[in-house]
Amino acid sequence: MRTKLQKNFNCAALLLTLSLSVATSTTDTDTASSSSAIPLFVDTDLGVDDAVAIAWLLNNRSATILGFSTVAGNTTVENATANLLTLLASADRLDLPVTLGSATPLEFPATRIGAFVHGPDGLWFNQQSHDLTQIPTDAPAAIAAAARAQPDLTLIALGPLTNVARAVQQFPSDLAHKRLVALVGAQKMGNTTPVAEFNSYVDPHALDIVLGSDLDVTLITREAFVQLQVDAVLFPRRLSQRGDRLGQLLAASLTPYLQFQTDRDERPQRDAARQRRRSVAIPDAAAVIYALHPELGRSTSALVKVMTAASLSRGQTIIGTELSARIPMIATDAELSALAEQAFLPDFDFNTALMAILQRQPDNAHVVLNVDGRAMSRILERGLMRST
Repeated sequence: MRTKLQKNFNCAALLLTLSLSVATSTTDTDTASSSSAIPLFVDTDLGVDDAVAIAWLLNNRSATILGFSTVAGNTTVENATANLLTLLASADRLDLPVTLGSATPLEFPATRIGAFVHGPDGLWFNQQSHDLTQIPTDAPAAIAAAARAQPDLTLIALGPLTNVARAVQQFPSDLAHKRLVALVGAQKMGNTTPVAEFNSYVDPHALDIVLGSDLDVTLITREAFVQLQVDAVLFPRRLSQRGDRLGQLLAASLTPYLQFQTDRDERPQRDAARQRRRSVAIPDAAAVIYALHPELGRSTSALVKVMTAASLSRGQTIIGTELSARIPMIATDAELSALAEQAFLPDFDFNTALMAILQRQPDNAHVVLNVDGRAMSRILERGLMRST
């Protein structure tokens, strides 16, 4: 009996080893680089860090932007659209298509808590007036059209996934297997509640739909995006020194954004060196840089679930990258209790039982938990300081 029991646990250990080797290996896209421009479509709730990220994309010759859609998140969808047009006007890129998208999440009412970070207009009073009456309003159709036009399209989602979820519901075949890089989720600690990252908190139902879709989903989690940091004083100063309209817009918006972040994160026990440094994360920049430079992050295969109930756990993402985490995400306690009892039987095939559980819910996303933040920060600054 001891021999059979030991064999069962050896099988479990082998499964765990295989699971870990898959989970920590990079995907094909993590090491691939392309000499041609990557076709992109960007969905954004344009606040300050979105503006920085998109400005970097506009300056990048490795990207071809097919269009934008806007969504409520950091601010209202109307503000997000006006902010995007303000940014594009400052960059002389009003030729790029813009579609006004969802004004509210799928189930929950719209939130305004983003005003604490991005100001009441989402751009800290730097929004310019724009006529939105002629802007198209069918964001799912715009996303699907871009996917049809470019088979190798990368869809970048910088805000709540409301538009993307509606697109996969309405145009599932057009979006099937398209690459999605989404700034969403956290494995450990959130930035909106103790357990929820902002975009997953705002529209967890949309994230749930996307995770169940045929998209090739990569999540840039909070653990990853906080690693790209800039100096709260020097970064906007350098942008201002560009001298052009885009640099002035970014600098003016970033100054209060970064100041709010440093004030909020200040702690009495901070040492003098950290007070002098005052570096602050630019989350959306991590997502767009990863989309073009996946070699700067590590993509891990995972089973991801999101809490959709209106409770303290709203928007929490449960991310299982190891066998020990995946199994209880799939099987009930009653099932695992029965499995524990059967594991001690001499003729029970523990290996097969575990595999049967895992096959019921395969991994549904790649998650990025770590990036080379320093390299990304250098790439961000170089790209923004380059003349368009």
